[in-house]
Amino acid sequence: MSDYREQASFYRAALLLGLLPGSLVVRWADTAIDRDVGASAAFIEIAATPPTDITSLRHALLQLCEEKPSEMVMRALFGLVERDLASGRRSLRDTMTVIRQIRGFLRLSPTLNDQLRSLGVDFALASRDGDTTEFERRLYDWLQKYAGAERTLMSFSHE
Repeated sequence: MSDYREQASFYRAALLLGLLPGSLVVRWADTAIDRDVGASAAFIEIAATPPTDITSLRHALLQLCEEKPSEMVMRALFGLVERDLASGRRSLRDTMTVIRQIRGFLRLSPTLNDQLRSLGVDFALASRDGDTTEFERRLYDWLQKYAGAERTLMSFSHE
């Protein structure tokens, strides 16, 4: 159940941030039900929820996890952020919006909160100056340490 707890926390936060679709969470619940005959009612609730009803999915996931994401979950979320930026799925500006949302929506450690705030300030200064090239390199370097971390909590690829 501890694996499910971490996965539920990851999927809950990823839904909030728009990093993963609801259909992936429903498939995850279906897989958990298939694998574990004694799966809790929360999995059945998730599996029966329309994938577009993000609020209900997040509510059902909360039955399986804590509200504050663990360090492992945060690493996996940043793995998704890194993957989206590196693949071009998300622009630099959109990536910084996600980072601002992480700061605003998730309960973070003071250290991580400070790191993200610093990135936000540096991005604002670089944008104001009109050249984000150096900042973008710094952000890629910072995110690189999380590359692939999402795979630790994803049961299957969403691609």
